[in-house]
Amino acid sequence: MIPVAVIGLIGGALGFIFAIAIYYLLSREEMGTERMVEIWKAIREGSSAYMKRQTKTILSFSALVSILVMGAVYFGYKTRVLTVYPQLGDEVIKESILVGASVFLGSVSSLIAAFFSMDASTKANVRTAAAAIKSAQRALRNSVLGGAVLGLSVPSLSLLFISALYLIYSIFFNASIGNPLTYRFILDSLAGFAFGASLSALFAQLGGGIYTKAADIGADLVGKVEASIPEDDPRNPAVIADQVGDNVGDCAGRGADIFESVTAETIGAMMIGWVTYFILSSSGLSADYASRFMFLPLLVSLVGIVSSLPGILTIILQKKFNEPMEPMRNGVIVSSIISLILLFLLYRYEMPEIWLNLYIASIFGIVAGIVMVLVTNYYTGLRSKSVIEIAESSQSGPALTFLSGLSVGMRATLIPVVTISIAILASFISLYFSPLPSTLESVVGGLNLSRFIYGIYGTAIATMGMLTLTGIIMTLDGSGPIADNAGGIAEMSGLSKEVKERLDPLDALGNVTKALTKGYAMGSAALASLLLFQAFVQDYVARDPSVLAISSSAFVINISGFAEALKNFFGGLVVTKPVILISILIGAMLPYYFTSMGLKAVTKAAYMMVEEVRRQFKEKPGILEGREKPDYYRAVDISTQHAIRNMIAPSLSIIITPLILGTLFGGQAVG
Repeated sequence: MIPVAVIGLIGGALGFIFAIAIYYLLSREEMGTERMVEIWKAIREGSSAYMKRQTKTILSFSALVSILVMGAVYFGYKTRVLTVYPQLGDEVIKESILVGASVFLGSVSSLIAAFFSMDASTKANVRTAAAAIKSAQRALRNSVLGGAVLGLSVPSLSLLFISALYLIYSIFFNASIGNPLTYRFILDSLAGFAFGASLSALFAQLGGGIYTKAADIGADLVGKVEASIPEDDPRNPAVIADQVGDNVGDCAGRGADIFESVTAETIGAMMIGWVTYFILSSSGLSADYASRFMFLPLLVSLVGIVSSLPGILTIILQKKFNEPMEPMRNGVIVSSIISLILLFLLYRYEMPEIWLNLYIASIFGIVAGIVMVLVTNYYTGLRSKSVIEIAESSQSGPALTFLSGLSVGMRATLIPVVTISIAILASFISLYFSPLPSTLESVVGGLNLSRFIYGIYGTAIATMGMLTLTGIIMTLDGSGPIADNAGGIAEMSGLSKEVKERLDPLDALGNVTKALTKGYAMGSAALASLLLFQAFVQDYVARDPSVLAISSSAFVINISGFAEALKNFFGGLVVTKPVILISILIGAMLPYYFTSMGLKAVTKAAYMMVEEVRRQFKEKPGILEGREKPDYYRAVDISTQHAIRNMIAPSLSIIITPLILGTLFGGQAVG
């Protein structure tokens, strides 16, 4: 129990130390000419200014939300549990305070991951451009080093914070007793950390996305289309804002997003593991053995961090390649093989009775992740037939280009959906038919409840297996905007055509790696949806007063009461019930409404950016002639203001809607 959390703490700390070591290794690289450094400073200052304003906004909002969550948790217990068991008052107060504190800590931690990702990106961009003066291989190396800081720091920080908080909360709740209810309180408190991380990630992704797209549209529409100047031309007033957008959107926003995903899925898997532990310990198995199911996700997360290092080294050390994608592909292969080897050893040692069942589930998760990457590369790669097809359509105008791209995008969903479906089913079956005892007689959907929960744990292990690739995939993703920035710095600095030609393939590759990461992220989110749903269900059911009982003057969870409450919850999930159907319709509509609000925000910000660029060209005609310098900071300020202002309303729609549904229709409607 405690030793596993200590191992997670040490492993997360070491992973973060490796990320810092790579950061300082990168800092020693050459920065190029004086003009390159000048442009780099402008990009870095703009990125830092945006992040500081965003951080202040998010933390203010998170502090308010954490207080509201604290009150909501206490009120929920007071109305459902304390009326029956007032003796639990002290424990409820503890949990309420810790959940509220965890929300704020999760928000802070996510922002730390975002800021560190942005800082590494702005360190690497100018050094990648400078390295391209010597060779394409050195440029690739520096961009990958920058991406590796993101790839290692995000999962390491997640594991570090989860393990540290578990150890701290264990002291508060005296977890050495080994009571399932005590573990429940701890995991509930940790759930607040995941919520806080999700809150920051939502704001960071949305704000960064509004910023980068507004700057991108403004720079391209006026600069390239109206003024007929090249992309990343220093005469364009929005060019610095465009470069800043790559850092705050693609790096900082993605860092917060992946931190949230890894954190939520790890804690969700621990919650599923708690139910498995509870069932097994109730059947007579030793609490020490049963608790391994609860802490196994921490060890699997550590495997992912360790397996990332050989993959990163493979990319950096490969000096000869026909195309930049080759060493990156080799890095993913090496990390995948190392993950499979380490997981084999972990399961054989920790769970010798069911190691094969766990290993099969992990294999399907890892294979699903690899398939996501391969399929995305097939449709978006530099030599992809689909890309060529879209390029040929562009000869007939923008309408056919749009239709062709939309057609390819829709077609590309087939294989990923089938792959995820197979992974869910296979991992569920793998643990459903494991040698674990069937202790509960209840039936859910024709399946034995004990075995049903074991199967769900199998899908959790598959999800964690896929997440072992997070480090190497995020390394590829982080290198994309770095290469893009490097190309922009080279263009604005007036470097030779030869240097630009070395960076162009890296820039194109960056677009591919960003697509790969999005495909991987969507796949892991789909696989995790069942995990998070089950974690929510079991956490909701555990708060039912009928689940609690008093034994030897101590509160415990009644296994039969828990099984009955769980059965009743699933029994109420009937699509034909009006409240369930209403909730499904609202849930299906919500992404479209959120997207609509996001697009509206981008449109507003882009319009203001376009008008600003036009104004500068009109009032300062010497800009296009190269005699006057554009006001870069005005464009940066416009994107910053609109991104911060317009990220709040869409985010609130996502947060408030489930609360309203839950209040009106109950927990089943939210599920």
